[in-house]
Amino acid sequence: MATTQTKVARASSIALRALSYFFLRWALIPWVPAAVLTLFAIYVPSFIAGYLNEPKYNVTEEVDVVVTEAIVPPEEPVRSNGAKKRKGATDPAVPAVNGINPEDEVVAEKITITDRITTEKRPLNPLKTLLSGAPNPRSLALSLATFGINLALVSSIADRLFREHSYTAHDLSFVRPGFVSENEAKILIREPDQSKMPVTVEVRLKEPEAPFENSRWQSAGGVRWTNNETDYTSVVSVPLRRHSKPKIYLWRTSNNHTGEFIAPPGVGHALSAVDPPFTFLSTSCIVNRLPYSPFDHPLAIPGLRHLAKLLPSLDAQFMLFLGDFIYSDVPKFWGKTVEDYRQKYRQVYASPDWAAVGQNLSWIHVLDDHEIYNDWDSNTTGIYEAAVNPWNLYNAAANPPPAKKAGTNSLRKSATYYEFTQGPASFFLLDTRTHRDKNSEPATKEDKTMLGPEQLEDFLAWLKKPEPKGVNWKIVASSVPFTKNWQVNTRDTWGGFLSERQKILEAMWDAGLRGTGVVILSGDRHEFAATKFPPPEDGRWPPTVAVHEFSTSPLSQFYSPIPSYRQTDKDDVKIKYINGGNSKFGAITLLNLEEGDQGSLKYRLFIDGKEAWNTMIVSPPPVGEEGGVGGSDGHVSTYPWSFLEFYQNSNKREPEDVKLAYFGAEAAQNPPTISYEDVMRDDKAVGELTKKIKENGFVFVKATPFSDPTDTEKLLERIAFIRVTHYGGFYDFTPDLAMADTAYTNLALPAHTDTTYFSDPAGLQAFHLLSHTGPSESLGSAAEGGKSLLVDGFHAASILKGEDAQAYEVLASVRLPWHASGNEGITISPDKRYPVLEVDEDNGELMRVRWNNDDRGVVPFGEEFTPLEWYGAARKWDEILRRKEVEVWIQLTPGSVLVFDNWRVLHGRSAFQGVRRICGGYINRDDFISRWRNTNFERTEILNRIIG
Repeated sequence: MATTQTKVARASSIALRALSYFFLRWALIPWVPAAVLTLFAIYVPSFIAGYLNEPKYNVTEEVDVVVTEAIVPPEEPVRSNGAKKRKGATDPAVPAVNGINPEDEVVAEKITITDRITTEKRPLNPLKTLLSGAPNPRSLALSLATFGINLALVSSIADRLFREHSYTAHDLSFVRPGFVSENEAKILIREPDQSKMPVTVEVRLKEPEAPFENSRWQSAGGVRWTNNETDYTSVVSVPLRRHSKPKIYLWRTSNNHTGEFIAPPGVGHALSAVDPPFTFLSTSCIVNRLPYSPFDHPLAIPGLRHLAKLLPSLDAQFMLFLGDFIYSDVPKFWGKTVEDYRQKYRQVYASPDWAAVGQNLSWIHVLDDHEIYNDWDSNTTGIYEAAVNPWNLYNAAANPPPAKKAGTNSLRKSATYYEFTQGPASFFLLDTRTHRDKNSEPATKEDKTMLGPEQLEDFLAWLKKPEPKGVNWKIVASSVPFTKNWQVNTRDTWGGFLSERQKILEAMWDAGLRGTGVVILSGDRHEFAATKFPPPEDGRWPPTVAVHEFSTSPLSQFYSPIPSYRQTDKDDVKIKYINGGNSKFGAITLLNLEEGDQGSLKYRLFIDGKEAWNTMIVSPPPVGEEGGVGGSDGHVSTYPWSFLEFYQNSNKREPEDVKLAYFGAEAAQNPPTISYEDVMRDDKAVGELTKKIKENGFVFVKATPFSDPTDTEKLLERIAFIRVTHYGGFYDFTPDLAMADTAYTNLALPAHTDTTYFSDPAGLQAFHLLSHTGPSESLGSAAEGGKSLLVDGFHAASILKGEDAQAYEVLASVRLPWHASGNEGITISPDKRYPVLEVDEDNGELMRVRWNNDDRGVVPFGEEFTPLEWYGAARKWDEILRRKEVEVWIQLTPGSVLVFDNWRVLHGRSAFQGVRRICGGYINRDDFISRWRNTNFERTEILNRIIG
């Protein structure tokens, strides 16, 4: 049994490891380091004492007890008067006890006790030692190893806690773009080295368009000196000329910093299809070195690395950062002075991961609690002034202009909230910390405010303000979520300020009536949620004016493994919720629809460097009528709300989810079948028939009457009308060479597809063997041969791709001429050249096989691959088609109709003797797919899919 010291060591070790993992990999809770150090202080002496006092052996004690009995004869009895008594006589003076005469013989018991003590070595249990952290008296190496694990964890905690704090970054020199408007770009410069003064800024267009633009560097101003009053920072305003579309500018400074920024299009400007769309980013919350890695730089910010990889592909105008740019109180609140707060900002900008995104993207900032202290609700008292000093210097100084006073065009210069208009949107950046009432006050209190009276007045005036033509969105930036669906610490969100929230919502719905969509972007919760705020059903607003919120964070911080967002009523409707991911940001793309009266907003969510979800919404129609969209001629088209709702969130047509079942030679033993009688009687059976063809590539219709080919014709017409070609419509033929086609012979035919020479090859093909007679009944010859061959072209293509990817690419790339010109007066060729393997442009999947060597023209020169390369690929393809394992050989019989997908399945036959009578026909692909859809899916689902 373990000693008390070992038990204490084990318990403190387990607690230490659990807390260390939580701190280093999940959340930098400030009290955890102290707890870990305390546990380690308990662990060390108990570990040492446990190792020294814990026995190396297990001691066992065995005790054997042996009891033996002996008969002892009594001495010769004597009477009480001294005379000897006769043996067996009873002395009346001595009574019997319990029936035993005391003068009889006595039984004596002998007890032998043996005590055996043995020792054995205790089990080594290396895994238990390493996992628990307890000392192992049998192995010094294991004990040191498990002790080393705890020492490493404590060292990591100390490294994470203290090492970053040693980086004061006093000598930090950096430059970043701030707010960029049509005619001005703000550039923030920090340069403490006065020997580099003055710092000058130069800019030039990255891709100038002649003749009015040039690529020469142009001086744009600079900084003559800096001092400690502003922590050696200054802002340079760079004048820009206005452009009708976004323009990328390169910038450089004399203190060796470079980067770029994007100048926005004109206000309300509707971008053309060739221009990059108006895109900006949104997120919040940065903390360095989480999850912790001992190999990272102390100021490393993993989330910025994800952003840096994606940034070149996003064409983003700016980053709208929604607060918690620093964490003053994480992992430790080091102090309350201005310098303590300034150091935190310098550490972010000194991060090795900052330059890639900070120098090549405009950043706009909103204030939140951790720039001051967690859940700050004390207005401008206490540490507020010390906290906002560096926030103003490093972030706000390069922000957009302050908001306008309600009812005027004058700026509210003292405001810590901002507004601006760019491209198709107007923005209002709220300050949710400086003016709020105490969180502890009741959420429903009538006059409880988060914004304060002035900011609320200015904000409501902005919501009410009409926007210029082409500005279809009002974007509200709030550092805390607008929804009340977060169940943890709801009082710190707008869920704790419900009366003021309702006033704002009503103003937002009113903006929707004027044709402006309102979207709220928020952060703070280290999770993602998309929420819709529909107007009340019995109110004066139509459903189209619903407000949407996208709450996204962190850019680089912990996330909650336990979901904390839950819809509780119809007021805040959950659209999407994702809690996982240490790095999240949203990319918001705005486009003006034709005529500029409405706009679309596409939101893409990126988690840990990958796109995880997206949606699209459309701004409300500008006409007050419900569901009405007005045209310039006064006509109004009316759409059901359900229609608009669906297409707000369905911005592309998704194909049906069909799992293809590839087949090979084994399919001959158990081919897919269906009954003729069922198909002719019931549309449900038609659905099963078309489903089997879609999934398996072919089907046999059993028990089909064969005395009259008309029955087969009626069967095919249950699917769709029969396609008429130069062969006619429904065919009924024998090998009589009525047409100049090898099908009208008795020769063997290799695997091929039909009608390769049409722009739209036949979708389905059907064969019904009506009869097969011998070549000469007078000679008694029997009918022989004529087995049908089927090959799954998609399966063969997958084999080709796996064995020779280049051959697959050649056959999918080289476009060939196809033709049908064997009959007099007929020369058919498709609208353009097509490859053997046709790939869907949208999803890259194989969609159609064209393969008939008798219909192929000359392999062209001038393609990506040479004719020699094509013939090499074709040889490999042909070899695969002839493999026994992919060939399905089936003898057709009267009464069994074969129907197959001509876009997928190649067919052929063996040579035969005698006379075969075959009937069948072609069916168009589009007609087949229509029949398949309408017999396998609900009509609403079909319409929703195909209209998109």
